[in-house]
Amino acid sequence: MPNQCGVVNCRGNYNKENRPRVFCLPKEQPERQKWLDVLPPRENFVVNPDKFFICEIHWGADPPLIKLRGGSLPPGIPPSIFNVPASCLPSPKLTPRPAKVEDQQLRYFLQKDKITSFDAFKSERILQKQYKNLIISRSKERLVCFFMIDNFNECRLFVIVENKPTLCSPLTLSAFKNGISVPLFKTLHPNNGLRSFTQFDETVRLAMNYDIPFDKTIQNVVTLQAHTSACVDTEKEKKFVFLTSQLELLSQKQFSMNDYCLLFKYFVENGHN
Repeated sequence: MPNQCGVVNCRGNYNKENRPRVFCLPKEQPERQKWLDVLPPRENFVVNPDKFFICEIHWGADPPLIKLRGGSLPPGIPPSIFNVPASCLPSPKLTPRPAKVEDQQLRYFLQKDKITSFDAFKSERILQKQYKNLIISRSKERLVCFFMIDNFNECRLFVIVENKPTLCSPLTLSAFKNGISVPLFKTLHPNNGLRSFTQFDETVRLAMNYDIPFDKTIQNVVTLQAHTSACVDTEKEKKFVFLTSQLELLSQKQFSMNDYCLLFKYFVENGHN
């Protein structure tokens, strides 16, 4: 098989009608490198210098020749004529965009905002500085935050952060308002996973503004107060729910947990009349 030209987009010496002379690369390393440097690049192609040939089409008319041992007369200068369309050349590599100041600041914030372990969670001092009327209870595996009203007579929300890793989060978080669990799927990862301080702040804000369904509140009041009163059957519970809902409509305000408890106590003491 005749030696064929290895330059991209050249068919020199590939068939009988096209039989130009072909030359191998120079043996001397400095001169060989000069030839390799001028060759058009080929994508996913590695030149084997000992088996790579270039046809005479890539030199101009009458190039200077050098006589080698054996009588061969290869060109004495590197090839310079290449007919290579842009579509045959590899795509230029894009220069990576330098990082902007905003990107660096965002990367720094995300790094500082990430929660890596339970021990790295916010300290009591930082939490009490950030939130008013806050009572904190901390153990080795659990942190409980009680968000109290201004006179500390009532807890409007308590949040539990536990050292229970999930598939994608190092901690878990639960929130309870008036003893009722607050759904947190909008701000937390699956299984109430917590992995950033921003998530914690957003979850507290969401839980604070959560409106507890009326039926859950009534059921919770009945459950909490049943042990201090006579047995409450289904009919009495339905009557209490009806009367309380009517009172809310007449007063045009939503009762608090304490209001429900007082109403329930009055309801029981007065014989459910």
